Parts: sequence; C-alpha cells; structure tokens
Amino acid sequence: MNKIIWLAFFLILIGCKSTYLPSYTGEVIEVKASELSDYWIKEPTKVKVQWGHSDSTPKGAGKGIFSIVIDSNGYEVAKELVSSTPSGWLTQKHLNKMSKVKYKASLSNTKKFPVKVQMTYEVKRYKLTKT
Repeated sequence: MNKIIWLAFFLILIGCKSTYLPSYTGEVIEVKASELSDYWIKEPTKVKVQWGHSDSTPKGAGKGIFSIVIDSNGYEVAKELVSSTPSGWLTQKHLNKMSKVKYKASLSNTKKFPVKVQMTYEVKRYKLTKT
C-alpha cells in the first residue's frame, strides 16, 4: 500500500514539471500585425466575463505595444513588452498574466513558418455626458 502512495506521488510530481517545448520548422519571420492572417489565424476561444478589475488588465487609459512569437504548432511561446504609454501602464507582469492564444496555420502557410509580430493593446476612457 505504501508503495502505491509513493508511486502516485512521484507521478504527480513528474506531471507538474512538464513544460511545452516550442517547435520551429524554420527561422522566425518578423511580420506586421496586418500580415499575421497570411500566416496564422486565431482559433476561437470561449469569452470569459470578468466582473471588476483583473490583475492582467492595467488600470486607467493607456496604450501598450508588445511582441509575440508563434511557433510552428500555433502556440504563443513568447510575449515581450516593447513600449507603454503612459510609462508603466502596461508591464511585463501584465503580459505574463494575459491568456495565451492558440493559432491555426492559414491556407498559404503550409510549411507552418513561425512568426514574430508586434501587437497593440489599448484602453480608452470614455466620458458619459447627460443630454
């Protein structure tokens, strides 16, 4: 009985340590956001409704630019902050908490080339006025 418990514990530890290793069929190609759909298409995901403020969302209005790398299997494997306005509005910590997106290869990307693309994240403040 004791051996079964130790075996189960060992298997749980191994399962917790597994990580995804990116796969690349060639050199990573840098593309513009407008060209991303020529290589990869975002797979539909369930919409998560969040009430209140999330840790992955910066407070107030601002704009951030970050780059992502999509490997040959369509997984987002790297997300790096490029800039933020105002400074510090969007941080690497915010990016790390954002959900990862899965992509599928477009019909023209039969070789599943990995890409690096700069994305923009913006939150605008709207002022309501009485009429």
